[in-house]
Amino acid sequence: MILKKIGFLVGSLRRGSYSKKLAKTLATLLPCDMQPVMLDISQLPLFNDDLDVEGPTPAAWVTFREQVDAIDAMVIVTPEYNRSIPGVLKNAMDIGSRPGNHFYGKPALVVSNSIGSAGGYGANHHLRQTFTTLNIIPVQRPEMYIGHTNTMFDEHDLVKNQGTLDYLQSGIRALVRVLTLTSLADSVNNVLEESTDPLSLQLEPGHFFHKDDNDQIVAEVKFEYQDDTTIVIKSTVVDGQFRGKGIARQLIARVITFAQVYDLKIVPECSYAKAFFEKNPEYANLLR
Repeated sequence: MILKKIGFLVGSLRRGSYSKKLAKTLATLLPCDMQPVMLDISQLPLFNDDLDVEGPTPAAWVTFREQVDAIDAMVIVTPEYNRSIPGVLKNAMDIGSRPGNHFYGKPALVVSNSIGSAGGYGANHHLRQTFTTLNIIPVQRPEMYIGHTNTMFDEHDLVKNQGTLDYLQSGIRALVRVLTLTSLADSVNNVLEESTDPLSLQLEPGHFFHKDDNDQIVAEVKFEYQDDTTIVIKSTVVDGQFRGKGIARQLIARVITFAQVYDLKIVPECSYAKAFFEKNPEYANLLR
């Protein structure tokens, strides 16, 4: 499977940043055929065109531009500073726009947030103005304004409210749709009717799952925290109608992404998870 790479840019440098926590949550909601790539913009020197023209071009700029070239789409999570985007994010956008536009034609989901009720509305729309000149393709709806982030997360930095999780998932699905329309589809009609993800998986605390048209869970992987650094895969269950289609592997892949994003180790307790990790030694570094 060739994975599409989704770059995550976070417009906050604060250690306990709510934007960083939101970005991690969004990364775990990606379909299993998409890989999150966290782009560190904190080390980028301030943009100065002389450095590109006269040299030497900072190594951090070169690396960032190469990373942007390698991704297929973006998720940009930002707070609002003084009714606009933070300087560190604007600096990254300027660096990625020269020489030549490294952002050109890439779909992007904007997720703005604040501890108040406005959800970073001003930052969201200022960033969209930047998209216009850079030919970035925005997800138009849902518009993602996330408020009251100071009460949103539990002790593991996970979103507590299921409605909020579902809303964030809707943003990821919209990004997938735009990416499909711009780069993957043979026809618009096929895209509007089909998902690039064989099963649309939902996340609730402790499990990824899929429900059928009767609202019954037909595929599910359950996991729980053993401690602050370790999760245990307790069970992987797929109904008979879905067996033999790689669905169980898809479920485990979502848990792997979850562990990678939150820097967790995995204990595979159920038989399928044990067999999976035995057959895939490339994930041995994740095991406890």
